Amino acid sequence: MPSGDGGAVLPLVALACVREDLDGVAHAAVRQVYVSALEEVAGCAVALVQGPAAWLPAVLDRFDGVVLGGHESNVAPERYGAPPAPGTRAPERDALALNLLPSAITAGIPFLGICRGLQELNVAYGGTLRDIGGLPIGAAHREDLSLPRDGQYLPAHDVAVTPGGPLREIVGQDTVRVNSLHGQAVDRLGYGLVLEAASADGVVEAVSVADASAFALAVQWHPEWYAASDPVSKPLFTAFGAAAAAHARRRG
Repeated sequence: MPSGDGGAVLPLVALACVREDLDGVAHAAVRQVYVSALEEVAGCAVALVQGPAAWLPAVLDRFDGVVLGGHESNVAPERYGAPPAPGTRAPERDALALNLLPSAITAGIPFLGICRGLQELNVAYGGTLRDIGGLPIGAAHREDLSLPRDGQYLPAHDVAVTPGGPLREIVGQDTVRVNSLHGQAVDRLGYGLVLEAASADGVVEAVSVADASAFALAVQWHPEWYAASDPVSKPLFTAFGAAAAAHARRRG
């Protein structure tokens, strides 16, 4: 197990990546901002995991956290009982997330879901998704492509945080302002999931797992982009890192 300064044990986190073909060559890809947020803000060591990873259950107990971040692809509609629909797919990522999530959370391994990761959590617990891109509310949840990338990830709208929930404890506010870059959203909430935040137009913005024995939280926005400075993002990664560190200490 890796150690940090002064001999402190670093928690080891599994970060989902996706197969992408770059210049005609297959890569296991994930944006660097996720790795940086986990290493520099959460204080974790990071291992990239690409689906379907049939071997993962055999080594799951070596990890102190699981992170499923965002991606341009959508969860396949067939995964939640909907008819096929157009859109970018990543079947290996679907397989990884839906096979990994229930077992990891049941095992008490801290989990953080971001954007697609929230949608995957919802589907893994029997929920459904909807495409909001073509709805009147959709524009409020999409990035402004005329802006530079850093501008696309700036806060865009407010979300109301559920009183008394774990997210409220982390952010310390009843309302927070977040960015918004998604075309899918939760339709029916999964069994055993709890609403932690919603936007004024009713879009689910954060959920937790009700009976989880460790940190198990997912958000629809992207806290990784300004993880070191944003007043909502930083405490979220810090809290996840603390949960992963506690798991590492228990693991010995």
